[in-house]
Amino acid sequence: MKAARKGLWLGLPSLCMMAAGAWAQAAGTGCPAPVDINHADAARLRCLPGIGEKRAAAIVAFREAHGPFPGPASLAAVVGPKVAQALRARVTVTPVSR
Repeated sequence: MKAARKGLWLGLPSLCMMAAGAWAQAAGTGCPAPVDINHADAARLRCLPGIGEKRAAAIVAFREAHGPFPGPASLAAVVGPKVAQALRARVTVTPVSR
């Protein structure tokens, strides 16, 4: 029993460090808060929760094919309405100068 508790305590610091790293990334350490979906590259878009490599590439491709997003809600055309709604507070849209 003591060995099991000792193992738990030894693993706890590393678990806390992993959680702190994930929290720091989510809190914007390596990612702007909010992310401008009209100017962000695929790497920056991947900072958003639920946006992986394929979705980030799809957002960039959609933007290149159809022009800038008029608002955060228009992201639903690429990622679906549920993901777009979940991201609404984390994204912004600024005009693209031409």
